[in-house]
Amino acid sequence: MKKKLVVLLVCMFLASLLTACIGGNETQGTTTDGNNGQESSTEEKILTFGSTESTTSLDPHMDWNGWYGVRYGITETLFKLNDSLVPEPWLAESYENIDGLTWKIILKDNVFFTNGEAVTAHKVVENMQRFGEVNYRAAVFATASYTVEDDLTILIKTEAPYATLINDLSDPYASIIDLATTEDRETHPIGTGPYISVEFLPDESVTLEKNQSYWDGTPKLDKVYVKKISDMDTLAMALQSGEIDVAHNITSDTVELFKDTSKYTVSQVETSRAYMLYYNLETLPDEAVRKAISMAIDKESICTYLLNNSATPAVGAFPDRMVYGGSNLKGVAYDSEGAKAILEQAGYRDLNGDGIREKDGEPLSINLVLYRRLSQEDIATEMQSALKQIGIDVNVTVFDNTEYFKTGEFDIGMYCIVTSPTGDSDAFLNMTMRTGMDNNFGGYSHSKVDDLLEQLQQEYDPDKRAELTIEIQQLVLDDYAYDFIGFNNMTMIMKKNVTGFKAHPTDYYQLNVNSDIQ
Repeated sequence: MKKKLVVLLVCMFLASLLTACIGGNETQGTTTDGNNGQESSTEEKILTFGSTESTTSLDPHMDWNGWYGVRYGITETLFKLNDSLVPEPWLAESYENIDGLTWKIILKDNVFFTNGEAVTAHKVVENMQRFGEVNYRAAVFATASYTVEDDLTILIKTEAPYATLINDLSDPYASIIDLATTEDRETHPIGTGPYISVEFLPDESVTLEKNQSYWDGTPKLDKVYVKKISDMDTLAMALQSGEIDVAHNITSDTVELFKDTSKYTVSQVETSRAYMLYYNLETLPDEAVRKAISMAIDKESICTYLLNNSATPAVGAFPDRMVYGGSNLKGVAYDSEGAKAILEQAGYRDLNGDGIREKDGEPLSINLVLYRRLSQEDIATEMQSALKQIGIDVNVTVFDNTEYFKTGEFDIGMYCIVTSPTGDSDAFLNMTMRTGMDNNFGGYSHSKVDDLLEQLQQEYDPDKRAELTIEIQQLVLDDYAYDFIGFNNMTMIMKKNVTGFKAHPTDYYQLNVNSDIQ
């Protein structure tokens, strides 16, 4: 790591010299005085935001695209999660749970889309019906019935009790856009946010301009350039050289470069974004092997030393600060020698002295597959070394996206995912652990888990929901169907003249009406 840091420092120094020679970003515009033809200087506030992530579409209702619309300040939802991940009204004024099936939502008055159209109950219902139809995570809205009582009041009736409906309306897929517009939703969705997309290059960049008639104040920035810089070192160099003003998702080995508080502001928060392992139960059917693998992973050392405390060790799917977090669970402890003993007892032995165990003439070799995201590659390298020490040969394959999950061509798949995107456990557990769900990539199936998930969706009592969540996680851990290495501590670094940005536990509230540059 020290060698990497030295190389990075040298590159940054050279980049800063180049920037000094060619000049920085333009922040001044000129206007012409119509009376005398002379040009007068007017300051235009422009900010450049760099991130390792981007999207191929800005249509918020499709897939996970909504995250980017909310991050960029283009779209907003009826409810918003606070720092404690509790839903609070955003475009909505209030809500009421009338009975087990019926919810009343009252909208804020005088909220407008960026095209000047008012946000009405009818338009909101149209959005709910659409994202219910096109996004599997929003299926409850496809089968619900709706009654518009007046321009600002909606009654929603679900087919079955659904306790987390308000949480779900905080999910970015539930962003409210004007569906009546002829604008291309993939490039220029008409939302309610402080910024408007004026140019979008898929998986590359987006140019934003301020919404002059924003309903909740006047945006301080005139224009924002959002750039994808997939390489972490290059992202850090871009901030150091002045090419960008804000860097999102800086990793632990580069944070140390920005400790000068006279030049930079660092905002960091523990998130529920987990480094997660899917065991493919079809290709790794032997529970002894899966258990031995989990025992061989030293989560504490990975998070503390390898990742320089930029992650917090995990037991289950949720951080300890949550009432159903890892402190309530019994996970497998790190024990390399114990892992060897389990493999030995299961009949896996190194018969030819090459360091790799065999059984029935076949070497114990597995495929660990991952995509480029935060520190996953570093973790994979550490796992490869740790598993070799217990006699397992690991082939590591790195992709640019998660398409490999759909083919099932992996033994262990690493995923970096927010486990509490709506401030509740149900959404994540249901989509990853229920039989047949799209994100159940490892093919896990347990009838009791399915039954408990059904109960969780219908249970309104917070204490009982916590008990169900703990029980589900424990069953899954006992089956060695998944493992969780740690939770990412999300870091956002800004130049000192930038204000109005704060790292949030959800990882999708970023650019906002108060974001500013001096």
